[in-house]
Amino acid sequence: MEMTKQYLPKTRWGLIFLALAIGVSVAGYVGKTPPAIPSIRLELSLSLITAAWIVSIFSAMGAVSGMLMGILSDRIGRVKMILFALGIISCGAILGIFSQSTIVLLLSRLIEGIGYIGTMAILPALIAGLASDQQRGLAVSLWSSVTPLGMAIAMVAAPVIIEPIGWRGLWGVTAGFTVFFMILAAILFKGIDSETPQNRKPYWVNIKKTISIPGPWLISICFMTYTFQWMTIMVWLPTFVIEERGSGLGLAAILAAAGVIINIFGNLFGAWLVHKGVARWLMITIGASAMGLTSLFIFPQVLPDIIRFGLVLTFSFFGALQPTALLASVPTHSPSKAQLGATNGVLYQGSQIGQLLGPPIIALVVTYTGTWDYAGWVLFVGTVVNLALAQWIKALENRLKIKAG
Repeated sequence: MEMTKQYLPKTRWGLIFLALAIGVSVAGYVGKTPPAIPSIRLELSLSLITAAWIVSIFSAMGAVSGMLMGILSDRIGRVKMILFALGIISCGAILGIFSQSTIVLLLSRLIEGIGYIGTMAILPALIAGLASDQQRGLAVSLWSSVTPLGMAIAMVAAPVIIEPIGWRGLWGVTAGFTVFFMILAAILFKGIDSETPQNRKPYWVNIKKTISIPGPWLISICFMTYTFQWMTIMVWLPTFVIEERGSGLGLAAILAAAGVIINIFGNLFGAWLVHKGVARWLMITIGASAMGLTSLFIFPQVLPDIIRFGLVLTFSFFGALQPTALLASVPTHSPSKAQLGATNGVLYQGSQIGQLLGPPIIALVVTYTGTWDYAGWVLFVGTVVNLALAQWIKALENRLKIKAG
């Protein structure tokens, strides 16, 4: 008796790697700012707190609109949303090139942030749709390496670009890359939206379905506290090294980039753990514990600088287990495939809130205490939160397994 063969959809790795490359180019908008802050502060006479908002206001729109972006993409098409967002982020960068005041620069960063959330919240859902059931977890978890890779490239390249053509030239380079990828995506992603069932249900129905269950909220808050901790260290490390340790911009950028690059390897290690079936709550627990313990000793001048930098690398490598686990959790905690974009939007909304609040809060603490020594204790609070949420996620996923079984 001849058995009927069942053909499963193949993973379209070529298009997935294009989506990853787009994410890297967009993540460069995050990484370009920390090395440019000293030049921007000098030119526009900015305080430390104002400079922090140049970094963080980028995340303001994502902090309030991540889920709505996801719902909109589920409705109009993910590729259309990505193309619109790439156009918007490029326009924001071009406005920044010509800004002559703090207000205009802040506005340009806000516009960039709209384009950022419109791509970063949607691309993982696009990747999930391009992967087979068997390889979806691996494909989506690879996305967690996009942000640190894009940041690292921008951080390493920034001093080389700023030296001859200034920080405005750096803004122009980032705009050029996103325009290039917008054109490439329009050509190579053509037809994908027509293959993806669009969610025609009213917006409120999708919002209600997504927010009425605890899963999306739990992974979103975990991502928020992770981003609060990680972005704070990576954003302020160049400034800390220059102002507190007397190093030059080149060395400061390299040290910060190394902290970001090691995060990529942590993400890849996390993707391997996900593929091997390691419990996601356990990965969150390990990552949160490592970040909390190391953050307490990075800023105080208790240990030698070389050991403190080793703690930065440990913080970033093991911390990377968290976003990998959280991104791989989206298909599990989404109410259905129709709300995949909305659930991913909620996840990235949490990430953007953490990125929005982290640098300014630490800047306030440092400004009003006159020392960096207390920064680690503020970051440690995020670890306490995530350890508790990891146990909640464990219990919830155990219930979902029992229900599915």
